[in-house]
Amino acid sequence: MDEKIMKFLRKNNIHISNIKYLLRQENKTCIYMTDGRVVKTFITVKDLYEILIPYDYISINKGTVVSRGQIDHIENCTYHMKDGVRLEGRKRGAATHKFLNKSLHQDLAKTLSPNIRTRFSVLDDMPLAFCVIELIFNKNGTGIDFVFRYCNKEMLLLEGMDVQEILDQSFYQVFPNGDKKLLVAYTDVAVNGGSCRLKTYSARIHRELIIKCFQPLENFCACILIPAYEIEK
Repeated sequence: MDEKIMKFLRKNNIHISNIKYLLRQENKTCIYMTDGRVVKTFITVKDLYEILIPYDYISINKGTVVSRGQIDHIENCTYHMKDGVRLEGRKRGAATHKFLNKSLHQDLAKTLSPNIRTRFSVLDDMPLAFCVIELIFNKNGTGIDFVFRYCNKEMLLLEGMDVQEILDQSFYQVFPNGDKKLLVAYTDVAVNGGSCRLKTYSARIHRELIIKCFQPLENFCACILIPAYEIEK
């Protein structure tokens, strides 16, 4: 089911970080996007929610899932979203809603403190491709994906992509045909620290790459990408 959902997201150009909320309407799941689109599907809210949980999405009522980052404030179990929409949360969960409302601003401060983009902005113009990816865990504490938290200009140039196509996006969405074996090494570095040197072939850019990895923060892996040589098509 996970692969089916990821395929659906890729087909409809849906980046997880751009989903505002899911609503069950007229027997379909309606995916509301930050770009104004509303994508409808027969995939259930429950199945989509299982994919979204690690990315800070929460279920506030039956058939309603929202991104924490899209919540402006919560008042009397009503979620006031940043786009002006109001969504009703579970009445029996009033205490939970109140606690979440209080934590929203605390989470924002916590996020801004170790801001990865600010930390590495000095490398924006470095003539080597560089990125930082974060290991994302599911509700059972198992690492399931990586999300790009920083990339410099050379990385964008190397991959031929815009910043919005990479930043805060899932590894599987940015590189659907990427070498999954790399993720094993990235996970080891992100969790256990140390460094490693990898060699891989990128079919996307027709080049072999040398990737040097190290752990800048716990659960993060930083990568320097160096093209080995260009492979003829």
